[in-house]
Amino acid sequence: MTMVFADNPDQGRQEFDQSEIRSIPFFPVIDLTNFREVMRIEANISSSRVYHAALEAVAHVNGQLKKYRISAVQVGKSTLAETGDSDDVINGESVKTIHYRRAVYCYAKSLLLEKYADTEPSGKAGERAEMKQNQAEDYRREAHYATAAVMGERRCDAELI
Repeated sequence: MTMVFADNPDQGRQEFDQSEIRSIPFFPVIDLTNFREVMRIEANISSSRVYHAALEAVAHVNGQLKKYRISAVQVGKSTLAETGDSDDVINGESVKTIHYRRAVYCYAKSLLLEKYADTEPSGKAGERAEMKQNQAEDYRREAHYATAAVMGERRCDAELI
């Protein structure tokens, strides 16, 4: 286990202008401070890198949900939260919104894991890189599951031998 200590109190925090991602009004805002906390993003990863990984993740998830969004808008739904059943709410938040956030968080985390897989000062970079690649695959799978849940589709796993 690697411990990272912040050199200054602001390390590991998102800069104000990079603290959230707003895409189109249909989708919820992504709070990158919450993302850092929930997904345990290491303090040595800069706000800019987190921001750009999250931008890519939002673009990817929004792209996967494009047909779903267009269909929802055509029947009068203006936000993702409106597409779920009225009783499909946890802690006052639509389950669809929760799944969307999970998809974005997991895709962004997988991108960061892949990007920083080979950064290890102790000389065990090879082992650490393989472990991070495996974690990235797990997060990508979780993101796929969350995206499928937003669309109301079943999870589908298939492996070619």
